[in-house]
Amino acid sequence: MESLNITLEEINSRLGRLLRGKFTFKENNKPSEDEPLEDFTLDPHALDRQVAADKAVKEGKDIKAAIKSAAKPNLATGPVYTPSKSDKLSTDDYNQLMMKTFPAYESLNRGDMSEDGVRFVAWDLVRRYPANYIGKTNRPKCVPFFEAMTEEQTWDFFYVYHPQVLAQPPFIFIPTEQFEHFLDIINASVQTKLTIPPGQPADKFNLTFGSSCTIRPKYIGRSSSDNEYKALQAVIPSPEHEDACQDATVHSMEFLLHNLNAHLEKAPKSKNKKKKQEKAASRDESIYDAQLYLGLRPVANAAVDKTRKVVLDEPVPYDLHKDVVFLCIDIEVAEEHHGTILEVGMAALDTRELIGIAPAEIGRNWFHQIKSRHLISEEHKFMRNRKYIQGCPELFDFGESEYIKIAELPARIKEAFEELSKRGIPEGDESFRNIVLVGHDLNSDLSYLASMKVNPWYVRGMMRCLDTKDMHQVFRQATQGRNLGFVCQDLDIRCKNLHNAGNDAAYTLRAMLGLAVRTRVDEVQKQKT
Repeated sequence: MESLNITLEEINSRLGRLLRGKFTFKENNKPSEDEPLEDFTLDPHALDRQVAADKAVKEGKDIKAAIKSAAKPNLATGPVYTPSKSDKLSTDDYNQLMMKTFPAYESLNRGDMSEDGVRFVAWDLVRRYPANYIGKTNRPKCVPFFEAMTEEQTWDFFYVYHPQVLAQPPFIFIPTEQFEHFLDIINASVQTKLTIPPGQPADKFNLTFGSSCTIRPKYIGRSSSDNEYKALQAVIPSPEHEDACQDATVHSMEFLLHNLNAHLEKAPKSKNKKKKQEKAASRDESIYDAQLYLGLRPVANAAVDKTRKVVLDEPVPYDLHKDVVFLCIDIEVAEEHHGTILEVGMAALDTRELIGIAPAEIGRNWFHQIKSRHLISEEHKFMRNRKYIQGCPELFDFGESEYIKIAELPARIKEAFEELSKRGIPEGDESFRNIVLVGHDLNSDLSYLASMKVNPWYVRGMMRCLDTKDMHQVFRQATQGRNLGFVCQDLDIRCKNLHNAGNDAAYTLRAMLGLAVRTRVDEVQKQKT
């Protein structure tokens, strides 16, 4: 066997013969000890720049600006953060916002009293913020933040016992600045403008337990996860002698009790109470009037046999009051651009077409008399709401969708109103039908109509509005209204593909029928007992 002790030159020579001169090794290709090695450092932002450049090309944006932005380090350096005011933050500002800490509370131990002058807000009020201070449009995208706020947010909790009822659980507070920071995070994440409400309501978000109080909130601990939050609830110190504030002056005690009770749902003053009573009465009237229009109850002063009963498998026993045509409107807008109209749904029900038809349970036999339309903005036909709700403009279940240019949408809506006001009226007759506009949380849809310069009250015959959200609130004697899907489920109305404007309009009108029939049947049964 040939010796394996061969030189590097011999190996190169043999490989050269095998490769026939097509490939050669250069000798002395390694650096000498005196030759400095090349300084090579991995660029940590290279991949970021490449991703940013690819994204900029797809979006038609300036590549140089995107690369420059991607090269910035994502570390907070200390400049004062400015709240978003609905504008998207830069990466640096957003990262700095998320990394913000509150060192003033880090050195506190359980039971330590807070500093004089710190602003506090009751934890209960914070949890009720979405229901009380966020409107219908923004609520769906903001509520998830509040649902997860004990899991993904840092809070410093404080407690105060009621000095006159120490046996009760204490009131829980957090620093107002932490709640403001939480709102800033939501604003920066979903481009909203949530703030502490202005005017008198702001007082309950800015409670100070200063020198006028005999005691200030005491520290419980810091929570950054849901498990920590739950654990803190179990370690709140027991009340001490000083928590009774026995040496407090009358003025100091009044000030303390005012702070402790500020967040509670107080009994309204006479003016507010009157408004609430009027609104409740209006909801009751909505149910009552809908039943009149559908022949489910007699007109108060009508000379009819009022002992006749509503039998669900027979036609209604009374005249259909006011010869009404119901029109339901539902408008879907873009989640991120609320002024962009994506779809308009319209559903109409002529009460003349109900004559001789038994309603059945929840008015189910009347459902097929509803005529529905679905208008899609031609310019936005490819847009879908996906972030907070699942839009489905392509899934209209009650006919064929119509693609209309945005500029023509107002005219089409007005034409629908005008057509209904003259439905069944002989040509040349100047009379008109009474129109009842129906919606679920109708005020939002009315505001969108106004943005399109459509005013239903300019239409001859426009008589009144009915809101199924309010009607269901009366039906269940609830303090707050529920969404359309919940209402339909509660009434045993099968529904699918919600957040399609045409479908929503049809189901809202079905819900109106169901609420009118169901409440009337329940009322008659109660009278029997």
